[in-house]
Amino acid sequence: DGIALGGTSERGVWTLEPDEEASRRIVERHIELFAAMRPPDPGVRFARSGPPVTTPSVESFFDLES
Repeated sequence: DGIALGGTSERGVWTLEPDEEASRRIVERHIELFAAMRPPDPGVRFARSGPPVTTPSVESFFDLES
């Protein structure tokens, strides 16, 4: 079990060994991000919803008319 937090990419670097410094930086930044989040207001309820009845057009994501 785990959570994928991010990754790195460096031109010309092909090693499969993890970069410990990059890993530390990624984890620390995510800790800061999650620490800044606040819980929902009391009384707010979450509900699951199913997939959309119709598939939205690609244009709708860019505020364009289809």
